[in-house]
Amino acid sequence: MSSSKVKSAERVMAVLDLLGRRVTPLSALEIAAALDLPKSTTHHLLNVMRDMSYVAYWPDRRVWSLGISALEIGAAYLRTGHLQHEGQRHLSTLTARTGQTSHLAVLQGTDVLYLDKREPQGSGIRLVTDVGTRLPAHLTAVGRSILAFLDHSELRARFAEYNWPQRTDVRVDSFEQLTSLLADVRTAGYAVETGSTTSGIECVAAPVRTGDGSAVAAIGVATVAGTQSLSLDQLTTEVQAVAGRFSTELGHAPGE
Repeated sequence: MSSSKVKSAERVMAVLDLLGRRVTPLSALEIAAALDLPKSTTHHLLNVMRDMSYVAYWPDRRVWSLGISALEIGAAYLRTGHLQHEGQRHLSTLTARTGQTSHLAVLQGTDVLYLDKREPQGSGIRLVTDVGTRLPAHLTAVGRSILAFLDHSELRARFAEYNWPQRTDVRVDSFEQLTSLLADVRTAGYAVETGSTTSGIECVAAPVRTGDGSAVAAIGVATVAGTQSLSLDQLTTEVQAVAGRFSTELGHAPGE
């Protein structure tokens, strides 16, 4: 494949990634600026992608969003994705045992991507993090559970020149602060986050690990701080038990 075709493919992926991260549609000028692309190139890419339904154009506002083909690919992943498929029953078990919303997430760059969640039948907290939502990994319990098991060099590379976005007044805003938190997570085997993602919400998560010890995902629960029927210790025990069973199925030996 020629280098020009590779570059075009990279640009298409960059456009899809950008539109997937944004809550609202973007104009062609905004896309060009965000990706540092020439305006003419951006318009050409968008028109080709529109013809294939990977993006949609809204002429009344002159903005672009993801199209139906992108949605279909996402739906296909949810049907066939191994982690999401295998995680369904573990999430159902965790929600049934805790009465709280449970979620499964993976690491993408410096974000976590929520693959699936289960909500309680009763009055447990319902998260605004729908399937497909991304959040800064350093702020979330699921993110910290995965980051804690990365090599230090990989961790540093991921967060080089990071701008440390925050969502509340509960801040994590330096690499040194993050590595200190992750050392505790690695020792304990789980992460607890209170109010750094959403004020008043407490999350407990544990890593889902494979045979080589790497954390490929994390599973956790969220609750309104101080209102849960189970204590934090009880929630942690349930989360670790479910994550442990999931990890064992993926080849991880307990205690390693």
